Amino acid sequence: MKKLSPQWLKFLKSLGIEFWLPLPLLALSFWFVGGWLTQKTLSSYNNDAVKLQASQPEYQYGIASIKVEIYPKKGISIVKIKKLSRTYTESKMFLKTTDIPFVEAAIGAELGMSRKKVRKMMRYRRQGTVNSEQ
Repeated sequence: MKKLSPQWLKFLKSLGIEFWLPLPLLALSFWFVGGWLTQKTLSSYNNDAVKLQASQPEYQYGIASIKVEIYPKKGISIVKIKKLSRTYTESKMFLKTTDIPFVEAAIGAELGMSRKKVRKMMRYRRQGTVNSEQ
């Protein structure tokens, strides 16, 4: 083996080899530690996001909106239900009641949903009064 002459040593020092030689080792150590921390962090979470998405009524039942028009003088309510599919489909229900809890219960029974889920999706409008509610 050849010994490095003083000229080669001066040339290597001029390149800054003392600085550049440990950089690949530092990069590899950051890469391994970063990968380990990422794996540790991501594996500690459970799949709560999947549970939350499945519990949303819009996705589970395919309902876009429920609009209720209440006619207190006539004693009826007209319910318009927009369902999500490849296209919007709208269906109507005519109810012989203007009492909101009974309207919610009837819609929930028709759609197979609880009153609480129906209540979150409903929009009301009273017909025949000066102040319209929405």
